[in-house]
Order: sequence, then structure tokens, then C-alpha cells
Amino acid sequence: MKVRVTSDVPSDGHFTVRLVVKDQRAKLTPPPSDGEFSGSVGSVLNDRSKRIMYVGLGDRAQLNSTAVRSAAGSAALVLRQYGHNKVVMVLEERTEFVEAAVEGFVLGGYRYEDFVPKKTAEISELVVSVRKEDVTGARKAAERGVVLAESINAARHLGNAPGNIIYPETLAKHALALARRAKLQCKVMDEKGLRAGKFGGILSVGSGSARSPRLIALEHLGGGKNEAPLVFIGKAITFDSGGISLKPPEKMEEMIFDKCGGIAVLGAMESIARLKIKRNVVGLIASAENMPGGGAFRPGDIIQTRSGVTVEIVNTDAEGRLVLADALSWAREHYKASAMVDLATLTGACGVALGESCAGLWSNHGEFLKTVQSCATNAGEKTWHMPLGQEYSTQIKSSVAQIKNSAGRLGGACSAAAFLEVFAGETKWAHLDIAYTARQTADKDGLARGATGFGVRTLVALAESRG
Repeated sequence: MKVRVTSDVPSDGHFTVRLVVKDQRAKLTPPPSDGEFSGSVGSVLNDRSKRIMYVGLGDRAQLNSTAVRSAAGSAALVLRQYGHNKVVMVLEERTEFVEAAVEGFVLGGYRYEDFVPKKTAEISELVVSVRKEDVTGARKAAERGVVLAESINAARHLGNAPGNIIYPETLAKHALALARRAKLQCKVMDEKGLRAGKFGGILSVGSGSARSPRLIALEHLGGGKNEAPLVFIGKAITFDSGGISLKPPEKMEEMIFDKCGGIAVLGAMESIARLKIKRNVVGLIASAENMPGGGAFRPGDIIQTRSGVTVEIVNTDAEGRLVLADALSWAREHYKASAMVDLATLTGACGVALGESCAGLWSNHGEFLKTVQSCATNAGEKTWHMPLGQEYSTQIKSSVAQIKNSAGRLGGACSAAAFLEVFAGETKWAHLDIAYTARQTADKDGLARGATGFGVRTLVALAESRG
């Protein structure tokens, strides 16, 4: 989508979008009823005869970037369905929200249609109309919004791709291609390298699949030569059958989204490189396919992770924490990370606790926790601080190994975080369980169904924060 900012409203067939707060509805001609147009965030009043759409921003007192992003995305969703491919968005009164509006519109214009014969028409151009004196600043804001949205959409596209298209090897190829485009350094460890490096967690999870696992590292060297990097770590299980602890067949097709932590890291690293953030940042993506093949690891097995910690396998469907364990250890040992954040579609228990709109957040460091929370809030991604403590560490104790990989249903998200805490050690660390925020089953909040790219904005904000 081409995006340009101007003080001149084009008159050559563009469809016009205006974002309005609730109290502006009375100024419309004729004033709409509540049933026609509530003015709530994302509500739409579409006058196709006049080629104009009004989109609600909610109450003026609660107006923020998140509302603008969602409203602009909602407009794009509707306009794409109607086939309007050239749009002007009037933002004279909302110049401070240009970045959010552009980002939301580009996000809303994306839909995964690679395998459907009849595709909806893509929006080819967005013109943002602002006051003449605001054009220079608005252009910079719009450029940033485009970078973030395009990076998130690229991540969403990989997240939406099925397991026969994206698996560890092909995900690594996408990472290498991204590195070439964005001028990142990329290193890929294949099965041979993982065996040489004794990555027992990743290898165990991938052992039942004909498709071997990978550990992917993307490096952005934007800081000083001796600056310890901030490391982002993503779980990328390209398909999760549950392994021998087989999942129920109902909705198993949704397990293509078990790679969304990894693809969020990919999206963040693309944005960080394109924005030229002056900090050393590394993205690690631990990728495997969890299948119940003849070589699969079993309940009752005892494995040794990269760090040397032994793990009793209680449930092969608790596999994400095993690949993250090796990646966390590698981040500490090889990269000497200043701080680490992992993202994973880790537990159904987190969704039971927090629903579909909020990710769970755990950390071993109070100040770093506050930084991550602040970055997530500013980025418009909801998180909620969840507990760690001895009671959860006790749950994962094993009588035959140092720890076990599952403590059962009660407190399942917290005991999973306690498992990861073992491998974080003394390094500042935060864990984001994005199991139910990483994808959605219907169009809503300005995004089409499928992968959401949750986490990308938070990671970019964190890289910029110096926290």
C-alpha cells in the first residue's frame, strides 16, 4: 500500500474516511441515530453515495493511540470488502495520531488469501490529509507507522501460513531473506549444529518429525561494540500435534499458530533494523515441529538441556518451554544478554485466566518488569503481571530429574513460567505468554481473522527504551 501525506485533499475518486469522537455525531448531516452509528471505537457509518465513511473513536476523554489504531483498521477492513482501493483519511484535528492511524489502516488492509481463488481487492493508496503546517512532522510519523505495520503484517503472514508451507527449515529461509533485506546478521543452527551444541530441549521436541528443528539468530548491531545485547526469544513450533501426548482433534488446525512467538520476534527485528535503533538487539527463534513419529520423545523420558539441567518429561504437549529453555541458556552463555524477553503461545491456562485480549507477564526483576509493562502499555498491547514464587517452583520438582516439564492444570501458566525462570538464571528476564492474544478467530479490533502480530510493538518499544 502506498502512503503519502499532504495538505491537499485529492478529488480524483478517492474514498474519504473521517475519524470522529462520539460527541461529534450531532454535527453530521443528518445526525445519525445510535442504531445507525454509535460512535464507539470502530463503529462505522458508510455513505457510499457520497463516498465518505465516518469511523467512531469512542469518548473524547478516553481518546488514545490504541483507539485511533483500531478505528483506522476497522475502516480499512470495510473499505477492502467494498473494493475501494484509493482512500483519503482526513486528520486535520488528529495530527498527533498520524502514526497510529497510518499503522492501523495498513494493518486493517491485510488479509491472508494466499490459497483462495477469489481475492478481495487490496487497497493501493492511502492519502493522509493534514494541515499545511503539520505536513513535515506528519510525514515522519506516517513513515514510522508504515514500517511498524509492514513488519507486523509480514509476521502475520508467516503466522497464518499452514504447517506444510512454514516449518523450521522454511522459516529459517524466511529469516535469511529478511536479514538480507533489512541488513541484519543471520545465523541458523540446523540439526547437526544443534547436536554438536547439545541442545537437548530443541532436539527432543523435534525428534518425532521428519522435519528437523532449527535455532535462528538475527542480530542487529546498532549499539556500541562492547554493549551487551537485549535478546528477544520466540517459541516457533510450526505445528503442534502435542506429540505422543496427542491433542484432541477438535481445533487442532489452530496449532499452526504455535509459532507466533517466533514470528513476533521476526517482525520486531525487521522494525528495529528499518528504524535503525541504536542498540544491540538479538532475536532468537527456537523452531521445531512437535509430532508423534517413531522417534518422538515420550512421557517418562529424561532429557538434558543445553544448560545441563535434566528434565523429566511428564507431558510431550508441554514442549514450548523445552525449546525456550535451550534458547534462554544460549542467550546467556553465547550472547551475554543484558536482558531477555521470551514470547510464547505457551499455555491454555493463561487464556483461562486472562481471556483473549491480555497476555500474561512474568519477570524475575522488578524494575525490568515495570519497563516491559510500560512499553506494552504505550504500544497498545495489554499485559497483566502474573506471580512467580516458591510455590510454583515446588510444583515442577521431579523425583527422578532436577525438574519436570509439567505440573498439571492448577496454576499451569505460572508453573510454566517457573520452569523458564530456572534457565533465566540471574539475567534480567521477562516472559510473555501470548497464547490467546497471538491470533483471533474473527475480524475485530481493526484486524482480519488469523495471526495478530501481538508483541511486535512491545518489543520495538523496549528496544528503544534503553530499559
